[in-house]
Amino acid sequence: MITADLRQSADTTVRRVEGQVVRGTRKAPIPVTGQWVVLHRIGPDRAGPLDSMRTNAFGQYHFRYHQAGDTAALYIVSSTYDGIAYFTSPLREPLVQGPDGAITVFDTTSGPVAIKLGGRHLIIGAPQANGRRPVGEVYDLLNDSTVTLVARDSLTPVWTAHLPAGAVNFQVNANGELASSAVLQRGANVGLFAPLSPGIRQLAFTYELPSSAFPLHVPTETPTGMFEVLVQEPKAIVHGGPLREMPPVSTEGRTFRRFLAQDLPPGAVLQVDVPAVLGVQRERVYLGVGIVVLAAMVIALAFAAWRSMPRFAYAGRSSEESRSRTLIREIAALDSEYEREQAATSRESYESRRAALKAELTRALDAERGTR
Repeated sequence: MITADLRQSADTTVRRVEGQVVRGTRKAPIPVTGQWVVLHRIGPDRAGPLDSMRTNAFGQYHFRYHQAGDTAALYIVSSTYDGIAYFTSPLREPLVQGPDGAITVFDTTSGPVAIKLGGRHLIIGAPQANGRRPVGEVYDLLNDSTVTLVARDSLTPVWTAHLPAGAVNFQVNANGELASSAVLQRGANVGLFAPLSPGIRQLAFTYELPSSAFPLHVPTETPTGMFEVLVQEPKAIVHGGPLREMPPVSTEGRTFRRFLAQDLPPGAVLQVDVPAVLGVQRERVYLGVGIVVLAAMVIALAFAAWRSMPRFAYAGRSSEESRSRTLIREIAALDSEYEREQAATSRESYESRRAALKAELTRALDAERGTR
């Protein structure tokens, strides 16, 4: 790990970002006049807003700033519209302008908005020592409207998935794009309460299934653009709908059989059957391996969907978002919310949450540097 002393920056270059805040509509983006825009610095050493201003009559803004402190720090610009924070990508160059400085905001609604499934991915591992099989699911949630969908209240999620009977040890993927605090399990129901802006967002979670849950029947409740099944068991039987077996994928010495179906209608049922577990298995298989294998496939799907969507739905946003960028967005949103509602928000609670996010960001940045 690089020490903090070696990462200190003495760059005196004046850096600039020039952009525009627009509201996404079906016809054309509309400039947002008089909108507050905030420049943030987020780093392992310190984080916080650096400057702010209102957009002009054309929705334009501009900031000048210097890099200082830890060179791992990132700089972004945010704007909160109708209660939802929107962001640019990290400002990498000394001069950022045009699309890289654009922020597209959207009107909000509590529904109804049809959230489509661009893809669904089911990963089933080999049996663990306890006889249960680890299962992972990844959903590519596609909002192709021009509004951000928000939960109507604390009891009504913006989107719901269902767990199979017998599922235990439910966990939200901590490295996913959506915060685990925004996902709530109630019995067999998994509810998402995070705002869904236009574009693709991924929800990933894991659970375990006993051998009695197989053969596993997996129904599709809504139209699904792509359904992918990865099974570590070499003798598994997977069928239903237009599923086709594809070449297997391997990682770290483990191989997953891969099955793929396109454009499944509601009511389609896929079935996965596996051999009965005989005795206690000594090898413990971790589902994270399956998630890693899946990443490249999901990226390809997201890019294909990105090309078919209206461009404004993705301004200032990448479909491939690292954990550090997700945390940066959470910190910036927390800052913006605290600035708006200081009277209603405990400073102690704000600082505690901010410190926890900064600590997690430091770990994420160190991990990402280590993989380069």
